[in-house]
Amino acid sequence: MENSLPTKKIKSSEDLKFWFTSDAYYYLTQWIRLLSLKIKDLKNTQECKISDTVQNILNILDQLSNLIDETPPDNQPTRFGNKAYRTWTNKLLKKSEQIVTSFLPEKYSEYNSELGVYFLDSFGNPRRIDYGSGHEINFVCFLFCFYKLGVVTDEDLPALILKVFVKYLQVARKLQKVYNLEPAGSHGVWGLDDFQFLPYYFGSSQLIGHRELIPSSIHDKMLLKEHSDEYLYFRAIQYIHEIKTGPFFEHSPILNEISNVATWRKVNSGLYKMYLDEVLAKYPIVQHCYFGKLLPFTDEIRQKREKEFKESQKMEKKTIKNEK
Repeated sequence: MENSLPTKKIKSSEDLKFWFTSDAYYYLTQWIRLLSLKIKDLKNTQECKISDTVQNILNILDQLSNLIDETPPDNQPTRFGNKAYRTWTNKLLKKSEQIVTSFLPEKYSEYNSELGVYFLDSFGNPRRIDYGSGHEINFVCFLFCFYKLGVVTDEDLPALILKVFVKYLQVARKLQKVYNLEPAGSHGVWGLDDFQFLPYYFGSSQLIGHRELIPSSIHDKMLLKEHSDEYLYFRAIQYIHEIKTGPFFEHSPILNEISNVATWRKVNSGLYKMYLDEVLAKYPIVQHCYFGKLLPFTDEIRQKREKEFKESQKMEKKTIKNEK
């Protein structure tokens, strides 16, 4: 069977409308919620099962990090977009065949190229020299493909976030800092974060029910330092302090407002709704999403549900008629 390559499908307002009813949208939203549930009340330092597949992804991310060390930034005056990032990307592409062919067991090798598209577009855009939440989506889609194929199971999910996603963020932030990547599609101070979104959603799940840390604890620098290695949310806030100056409420007003929410559970549910509205519903972001065999731009799930609903209505009417 030929290798399948995902392609971009959202090219108009009609495509965007269809996206919300598509199988890919259903899979992606359910996947994100499932990952959030699987790390509830768990620290990044939590011991968890590391399968061969998970370890391989971690090793590859280590290779990418080392590649950054081997590719120093150019000495140039521009504030954003160091051109050495393109050199790093070219080095990654040269290694891509070796990386991509190692993703899956032999019996699933036909899907390697599909996973490769998601993976290689998870680290920014070399033409624009930028990075944003659309690249973050691609990495989450990449992880979903392993789950859809059954290569990773529910038992592996904590490790996918606490180990793999954490390491992915380390690489992404290293790229952002070393090469001064431009925030892709940034909303400025009125966005949640210039680069990421999901560390806050997943991180708030980790903190649900915590007896000491509450949403407003992010303003305590000692607590931030103490817990940044343990919780995604705290590390994300710490990272903002590393790359931005000035009062937090000025450069991050949305996060500052969220810190006033009473509980992490409310923060978590609110961030999920915000992700649907501010990320997955925005054409400038999702126009760059890829769709293939594992994340299809079809609506078979919706059609099946509608068929089942109509059949249940017929049965209900028939039952009522017989009772009369």
